[in-house]
Amino acid sequence: MRVTAPKMLAAALVAGAALPAAGLGAGIGLQDDRMAASSAGDIPGRIAMAQATGTQVLRIDTFWATAAPTEPADATNHLDPAYDWSWADAALCGTVKAGMQPIVTVWNAPGWATGGKQGVKGVVWNSKAPTNPQDFADFMSALATRYNGVTQIPGQGTCLVKFYEIWNEPNLQIYLYPQYSGKNVVSSPKYVKMANLAVPAIKAANPRAVPITGVTGPKGKSDSSGRGTIDWIKDLKKFGLKAGSQYSQHIYPAVPPLKKTTIFPAWDTLDEVVTEVNKLPGGKSKKIYITEASYTTAKTPYRKVAFTNAQQAAYMKDIFKVPFVKSPRVPVVIWFQLQDNPNWPGGLLLNSGAQKPSYAQFQRMTKSNPPKGNLRPGS
Repeated sequence: MRVTAPKMLAAALVAGAALPAAGLGAGIGLQDDRMAASSAGDIPGRIAMAQATGTQVLRIDTFWATAAPTEPADATNHLDPAYDWSWADAALCGTVKAGMQPIVTVWNAPGWATGGKQGVKGVVWNSKAPTNPQDFADFMSALATRYNGVTQIPGQGTCLVKFYEIWNEPNLQIYLYPQYSGKNVVSSPKYVKMANLAVPAIKAANPRAVPITGVTGPKGKSDSSGRGTIDWIKDLKKFGLKAGSQYSQHIYPAVPPLKKTTIFPAWDTLDEVVTEVNKLPGGKSKKIYITEASYTTAKTPYRKVAFTNAQQAAYMKDIFKVPFVKSPRVPVVIWFQLQDNPNWPGGLLLNSGAQKPSYAQFQRMTKSNPPKGNLRPGS
């Protein structure tokens, strides 16, 4: 669970896997949550700020509602006049041209796809699940076609985006609504339908694409606000998630990375995640991306635990000493976020723009823990 800048506008060993030599584990990456809240004209400045950290991987929230404010007549065709790609072109192609590898996280449905309903009240994005999962798959087809590295984009040339996450924290009601209908869970079967349609659509549009599902918010137990992490992964299997995608998990533990704990999810208890992911179709071959992680330096309306600036910097380094993170199963850990916002102070920068000690620590780690394999820019 994290609260991003758009809202301002309103671990353990992998079973049976030997640890590689030092330096062969996960790379480090970054998310700038303010990008999704920025206009297309302001995107170059945000990209420059991210680039200055030295990051080579940038996770980018990409809103379906922004690109498709009205319903396209031919939703799989990226040239349909209903689409507005100005923001996505600036953010995604701009990131590629700046020498960074984007991980694109697509969520926030347009009203036309949700029957005019908005889901959870009091948030500025649309948490309502799309009425027809095929609408989401069609959009993902158009998105992956436009950024497949072959399609000529007006004013951009070609732009290759390979990594696509299916939604953001869909196990939480604040991002995918509703979670339940009476006593019955409805979020996970809806999500599985979306994923099973979207994954092959992405791959058909871009054979080099890496679809990522799960995108699980770090919730311990299921309750009225959403599904717990383990229950969510079990749901994915129960409701028929097909093979063909990787898995991603978010983690914001209230304890240091190297501390032994029974708290879940924490870095020391992520073996439970691995165990359940292994049970999914193709699960033992799935990479486990940590696409959000950080330590907040002030209390928030959503989090009572706060760490000092010095602890934040130290814990960033310690994350990459965790056996799970050193495993070849984990390609990347994305630090959330570049710059604090009042609701989530996990940034390398204060809300004012001043650097925390974690900024320099992150710069050092982009050299000691760079992305590898197909996460490397230009790969």
